[in-house]
Amino acid sequence: MTGSTAAHRALEHLDAEEDAVAERGEAFEAFAERVRAVPAKPPASAGIQQATAATPVATAGVQGSTPEVSGDRCVTVREAFAETVRPHSTADLADEESLAETIAAELTEDIAVALATETGWTPPLKRAVLAEIGNRQREVTALQDTLQNERDTLEAAIDEIDEIVAWLQSTADESLLQCDFETLRAKHERLATYRERLEARTEARQAQFTGSTNRYGPGGTRYRTVVASLYSACSARYPLLSSTTRLYGICGDCQETVRAHLTRRV
Repeated sequence: MTGSTAAHRALEHLDAEEDAVAERGEAFEAFAERVRAVPAKPPASAGIQQATAATPVATAGVQGSTPEVSGDRCVTVREAFAETVRPHSTADLADEESLAETIAAELTEDIAVALATETGWTPPLKRAVLAEIGNRQREVTALQDTLQNERDTLEAAIDEIDEIVAWLQSTADESLLQCDFETLRAKHERLATYRERLEARTEARQAQFTGSTNRYGPGGTRYRTVVASLYSACSARYPLLSSTTRLYGICGDCQETVRAHLTRRV
């Protein structure tokens, strides 16, 4: 059982999720750098048009080239998104999703429309894109904190599970008929202690589920929801509880067996 419980397998899923979240964070940082590098210009103003009215060629150059160049910059931003963020955003999707749909999901629908219509890569649009990138990066940081908290909880539980399982395995081949009363009593007390510890860990886990992932105020996701999503591909929906509950039952069965031998010695 050591190393092969649902809790141990959950740790493998946690490893993969941590890697995926880290890669998502790196993708948004790469996207932010590329967005910052794309210069934004306000649309041509009436003052510019009036100043160039006496020179029709120059006027055509200002009015004709500025939207085109600005539109090209919107294309550049969309391409940067497609090359950095999109692969991580759509990795778990079963159906195809257009680039515009992915941009809308990650950066808001208004930004997706603005970039798709290529009306102009203006300073306000650039600030809006960078602001949404910042929001996603803060979400990544918050999720990384949650995953670290989950890792701490899971590893502590696994250490305890391994300790108990190791003791059970070390005594599995012992004959209780050959044990004296004091040895049997010591085994019974140890099993009782193990059950108390497992019960306390189960209660702590249940309490953890009722909490929020947002440590800085209301509005965070329930911890239970995060765990259910994190381990959705596992055979057990709540692997830590599954392992501790199963081990609690095994210790109880062993305790009853030892108690039966103690009763015969009285």
